[in-house]
Amino acid sequence: MNRGPESPSLLKISVRRPNGLRMENFENRRINWDSFEDWVRKTHHKGSESVSGTVRYAKRYSFILFNPSEASILQTFTRDKRRLVMASLANLSEYLGIYDWWKYIVEKADLKYEKRTSLEVVTDILNSHIKGTKQWLLKAVKTLPKPHSTVLVFNALTGLRPTEGCLSCKLITELSSKRELNKYLDKELMMLQHFKFKDLFLRKSKNCYISFISKDLLNLVLENEPKIMSARTIAKALRKRGYRNPLNDLRKLYATTLKEHLPTELIDLLQGRVSQSIFLRYYYKPTLTQIKEKTLKAIEPLQKELLAIMKG
Repeated sequence: MNRGPESPSLLKISVRRPNGLRMENFENRRINWDSFEDWVRKTHHKGSESVSGTVRYAKRYSFILFNPSEASILQTFTRDKRRLVMASLANLSEYLGIYDWWKYIVEKADLKYEKRTSLEVVTDILNSHIKGTKQWLLKAVKTLPKPHSTVLVFNALTGLRPTEGCLSCKLITELSSKRELNKYLDKELMMLQHFKFKDLFLRKSKNCYISFISKDLLNLVLENEPKIMSARTIAKALRKRGYRNPLNDLRKLYATTLKEHLPTELIDLLQGRVSQSIFLRYYYKPTLTQIKEKTLKAIEPLQKELLAIMKG
């Protein structure tokens, strides 16, 4: 096969012929890396990043094709890196016409093309999605008007549903103006008692009972007074500025942030995914104090980032 003109970046190949394998296409050859890159792009239709990664790994570990005893180094790599390097070398060997030789190396070194389990794939997707939500949030908070940004921050740090977050901010503002915030906020626990306002927060299928907030978050709401907001209003403002509308993803971000500090059943409690009878089991002071401390500790890093932007 014609591999095209040789590039300045060439690697001289000279290996001993192993018994039982035909090596005519491998001995005394030069690797044309530019031509190899074109071949990968044409035969696999990969994106530029995948192509460059394949060529990069093939260049770095091509010595394994010439010295099979070095293949054991692949066993020291992480599973994902080992799979990528092996795939790159498989492509290189196919390009050179010595794929049988590569299969021989793989067999002798007892190498395996290990794939991630379905659960690992899903977990990676979810983690990536959550990271994307956080980055979206940090950008949106910078560009939206302060009342809108305040609701986004509030939702991210309480895990409330979009409409619940808007109602809660509005209620805080209105009660504070009447000096009646104590009807809603337990200041000792810094706990918003949504359950006291049944018409707003207790519905047939979707409830929210309590939320723990920091004094800094409370002050942010009182300062910006987002009392005429609705989830639709925020969504419209986001679209106007070219953002998609993943308000519900803020709830997932909150749950993910808490998962290393609280068991699932308590996260469900804070997000209203439990019945009223189960909520009442947890409603006594010692337990609530512990939940509050762990919750505020969990959200502290995210809160610092968000409040720093709001103050900027």
